[in-house]
Amino acid sequence: MLFREHFPHPKLINYIRCYWTLEISGSTQKCEWLHFLVENVEFTFNLSKEAKFITCDMKTSVFPQCCVYGPMTQAMHLKPVSEVEIFGICFRPGGAYPFFPYPISELVNSCVKIDDLWGTNNSEIIHRVHHDCETTLERIDLLDQYFLRHLDAKRKDDSIFAAVSIIEAYKGQVSIEHVARSIGQSRRQLERKFKERVGISPKQLCRSWRFKNVLRQLKASSNVSWASTAVCSGYYDQSHMIRDFKNYMGESPVAYLVTSRAMDRYFT
Repeated sequence: MLFREHFPHPKLINYIRCYWTLEISGSTQKCEWLHFLVENVEFTFNLSKEAKFITCDMKTSVFPQCCVYGPMTQAMHLKPVSEVEIFGICFRPGGAYPFFPYPISELVNSCVKIDDLWGTNNSEIIHRVHHDCETTLERIDLLDQYFLRHLDAKRKDDSIFAAVSIIEAYKGQVSIEHVARSIGQSRRQLERKFKERVGISPKQLCRSWRFKNVLRQLKASSNVSWASTAVCSGYYDQSHMIRDFKNYMGESPVAYLVTSRAMDRYFT
């Protein structure tokens, strides 16, 4: 499996976190489960003839040719059973809003066709990504120019970018009141803007970042102290962390380790 990230144009860094590619070739008998947990909007372009995955309910699914994933409040688990080549766009939380005429809250935990959001007027750019570009760099250049042309400055809000940056800097270990005060807004104003532009609440974004702290610690060490992991990740106690783990992963942290998935791949 080969996963790579690429930076967007410098003028787009407040909106796009990265472009990425995922390639899986050869035998798929020993492929790992892939876990996706993102709090932002993702575009994916399936460049394979027919990329197939097993979902967490053990059903085989064909990856869409072109779709948009909204912010997730639970992880999505997929296991590839065919060769895979996917090109993706990872927006920053709130970064997709200036390019769409819809509240991002309508996309939470959803997967929709890009045509449904962009309309037929933008079908040409989708066709060109699939058929006119031969390399990843060509796709990135094409999309950079597209987003630069279509950036709606009227839908831009620097206060949201500032709030997201604060939450990320604190890795979710910050009060919503502190975030709101830091950008000169009330908590109610902040929550209203987050729902419209980010899709999830600032509290949910903090919660996602705290859980990612747990995943990073599991990956970094084979000797796990759950109490220490909980405190270092910003949880009040171990039981609080376990509840979040069950919510995101569908099982307890102990059960997760017993099933020998500590080396599975996370995309966050």
